[in-house]
Order: sequence, then structure tokens, then C-alpha cells
Amino acid sequence: MDEMKDTLKKNIQSFIYNGGFHDLLDYLATISHNNDKAVFGHSLSSIYTELSIIQRGMKKRKSISDFINTWMRDKNIQRPSYIYNRGNIKKEHWRKLTSGVPHEPELKTLYKLAIAFELTIEETHEFLLNFNRTFAHDSNMTDQIVSYFIANKIYEPSQIDAMLHEFGEATLFSDE
Repeated sequence: MDEMKDTLKKNIQSFIYNGGFHDLLDYLATISHNNDKAVFGHSLSSIYTELSIIQRGMKKRKSISDFINTWMRDKNIQRPSYIYNRGNIKKEHWRKLTSGVPHEPELKTLYKLAIAFELTIEETHEFLLNFNRTFAHDSNMTDQIVSYFIANKIYEPSQIDAMLHEFGEATLFSDE
């Protein structure tokens, strides 16, 4: 197990430090339906873009419950508990997410759902864009690690948390 963990850590380090993350961003930019990119950071160069996207986002967007219902149907998931348990999402929070009431979920929740539903990197990109988020060049370490796992179709919460912890980041699925 330690050997697998060491190998995974080396792969993530290579992804982050040798340009893999930037290559992924370039790829996502080519498939995006929207040439504008929201960013996680708050650098001065990104404020105009963020405000522009937020303004456009005031138009009708898909709600979080729309996404969840579509994925439940498309992936033929009969038991919602499978997803909210897999994503370590509390039942009360799940009810809020699926109620249809407009809700801006936290980035952590978006990541948990993308992993629990085993979304592709393209699906995750479109999902994040809907909520004015995306992987960006000034992304933090957590964003880069999560994008690595999703891009490589590794959806095991314990592995993701182990690597987040290994890199000194807060975990997604377990309470620290």
C-alpha cells in the first residue's frame, strides 16, 4: 500500500510541477462552450473576467438539483444514499441540494459530487462552469490534486484524501 501511495504521490507531483495541470487547462479551454474562464483566485487580472461571468450567469442556469437528477437518471442510480454516502454528504445537506431551491454550493461540495458521480474531466469542467468555477492557472494545490484524480478516472475518496493530506491540504471526504 505504501508503494502505491508513493507512486501516486510521484505521479501527482509530476502532474503539478511538470506542466500536466497546465496541459489539462489548455485542453479544457479547447472544449469549453464559453471562451471566458472564471478563476478561483482573486488576482486583479481576473476580477473583470469573474464579474463578467457572474453577470452572464444571472441568466437561467441549471440548478444543482437539475444536475443531480440528470446524473441519477443517466447513470441509472436508484438509491440516492449511494451517492451521498460515497460523497460523504450529510443527508440534510443532500435534501437541500436536491430540493430544487436555488443554491450556490461550495466548491468542496461540487468536487464531492463530481467524484461521487464519477464524472469525466469534461463533465466536471462544464459542471463547475455552471457555478462560475473552473480549474485555472492560479488554482491552489487542492484544485490541482482533485483535477489529477478526475482526469485519471480515480474516484476513490480514501485515495484522494490521502494525497490531499500528503500534500498538506484539507481533505474532502473525511473529517480531520
